[in-house]
Amino acid sequence: MLSLNRLTKVYRTTEVETTAIRAIDLKVAAGEFVAVMGPSGCGKSTLLNIVGMIDTATGGDYWFGDRNIAGWSESQLAELRKKNVGFVFQSFNLVDELTVFENVEISLLYHQDVSTRERKERVRTALERMKIAHRQRHKPQQLSGGQQQRVAIARAVVARPKLILADEPTGNLDSATGEEVMQLLTDLNAEGTTIVMVTHSHPHAEYAHRIVNMLDGAIVTESVRQIA
Repeated sequence: MLSLNRLTKVYRTTEVETTAIRAIDLKVAAGEFVAVMGPSGCGKSTLLNIVGMIDTATGGDYWFGDRNIAGWSESQLAELRKKNVGFVFQSFNLVDELTVFENVEISLLYHQDVSTRERKERVRTALERMKIAHRQRHKPQQLSGGQQQRVAIARAVVARPKLILADEPTGNLDSATGEEVMQLLTDLNAEGTTIVMVTHSHPHAEYAHRIVNMLDGAIVTESVRQIA
C-alpha cells in the first residue's frame, strides 16, 4: 500500500536545524497492521503525519500505491488523504459543540459523491458498529473517554478509508477500555483495513502483525509477530 524510500524530515530555523526523520525505508502491505514504537521525541508522530499527508518530507520518496506523492501540492495531498486515510488520536479531537452524530458526519461533508441520505445512513452504521449509537445525540463532554474514542474510530471509518493511522489511541484510557479499543482496531484490520499505529504500550503493540522500533529519527529494529 505504501513505501517510504530514504525518507527524511528536517526542521530548520534561522539558527537551528533538527533532523526528525533520518533516511527511513519502510513498506506497509495492504491489510497489514503495523505498530511503531520508540521513546518520546524519536520521530514516531512525525513519521505518522507524513504517512497521513498532513506533513511533507524534506527528502526521499513516498509511494502511495503506484503514485510517488513526494512533491505533491497541499491540495493534491488533501484530496488523496480525504479518499484514503482515516485518523484516530490519543486526545480524540472531537468538536465539543457538535453531537456524536455530527462529529462522525464531519468526515463525509466534503465527499460530494455521497448523497445526504447515504451520508446519514453511513454515520448510523458506523455508530452502531462501534456500539455508541445510543449516545448519538450527546455531546463529547457527556461521554466517558472510552466512548469518545469509539466516536473517534467511527469518524475515522465512516468514509471507508483504505488506511487508518492511530496515534496513541489508548494513551488516555484505562487498561480495560484500552483493550476494548484495540479489539475494535483488530476487527477493522481483520476486515481488510490497513492500520499503522504509534504506541508506547508493548501489550497493545502485540496486536500488530509487525512492530517497528524507532530511535533518534531512524528505524533500528523490526519484528514480526507469529500468528497462529
